[in-house]
Amino acid sequence: MRHHAAVLGLLLSACTGGVSEMGPPPFDDGGVAAGGGEASAGGAAAGGLVAGGAASAGGTASGGGSASGGGSGGGAVVSGPCSMTGGTRAEQVCRRWRCDRMDLSEGTWSGTVMPCAAGELNDVGKNNALKLINLYRFIADLPAVTLDVTKNLAAQECALMMDANNQLSHTPPTTWACYSMNGATAAGRSNICSTRAVRCIDMYMSDSGNATTIGHRRWFLSNQLGPIGIGGTTGGSCHHVIGGSGTATKSFMAWPPPGPVPLEAIAIPGNPSVDTTGWTVQTYSAAFSLVGASVTVTEGGVARPVTVTQLGDNYGSRYAIRFNPMGWTTQAGKTYQVTVTAPGLATPISYAVEVVSCL
Repeated sequence: MRHHAAVLGLLLSACTGGVSEMGPPPFDDGGVAAGGGEASAGGAAAGGLVAGGAASAGGTASGGGSASGGGSGGGAVVSGPCSMTGGTRAEQVCRRWRCDRMDLSEGTWSGTVMPCAAGELNDVGKNNALKLINLYRFIADLPAVTLDVTKNLAAQECALMMDANNQLSHTPPTTWACYSMNGATAAGRSNICSTRAVRCIDMYMSDSGNATTIGHRRWFLSNQLGPIGIGGTTGGSCHHVIGGSGTATKSFMAWPPPGPVPLEAIAIPGNPSVDTTGWTVQTYSAAFSLVGASVTVTEGGVARPVTVTQLGDNYGSRYAIRFNPMGWTTQAGKTYQVTVTAPGLATPISYAVEVVSCL
């Protein structure tokens, strides 16, 4: 597999890639603007990512500024076959985690780089990538998203361009091999990755190399996400996320989210842990501004120190912060109480993350 040419080089364990926070200029799309940055791939597969860009969340979301942890769980291990129904929220989450990850095959691509033929990523690849996106959204208590045929086609042309030029760009020049207007437009509205479409979903959720935005993750967890487009080749993929019409009404979204969460969704297999790349909270309106936010985390009544970083605005949400554990790592069987305060928050955001092992 070819590796994309990095703008700025950064070597990570078990991977090769580049990191840059550069992105395309904004464009008007009904309140949506493009942007983003390249990020190195994690884990066993080499590659890179480009965040889908900034977009104004728009409007106000219903709901208060605080939320309880919700659900049940907290046990070290939860098990059960895929055919089971019902059970506690923790059992449902673990069952979904195991079942949705049983088949991670990438499918087949019918196109070619030489000569330029976008072809198609077959349903196996597209549906497995979509399944993982919706798995993460299920854990976060967000509605599932669907595929849009027109966005799939544009994302496929985008993926061909990234593969053919061995680079990632939101603003590919017309001189690029296999250039197309549809593909270039999709490039400005997509999370972009230099490896296969299914593999990239875990990479987006870890989001290593995007410390100033965590833009990929924020897009997948956005109220406004969906329908989306997915395109992929053997050497690149594009996930069309900007310009959605999702109608979720979360006043805030956190990752890890309130309630039972698989440890494996934090220490994502083959990728840098979310403890390393950062826990995140994103909000959607001025009434929930996170400017100047502070975060406290406790576990068993003991303070767990964190560092807090303000993230760039308008990547799937208007505001966002990340916070990283200092001197501790997330453990299964533990419940972490998170409280976020900020000058613009009338009521603190408060929630409990109940970590379970879903092995």
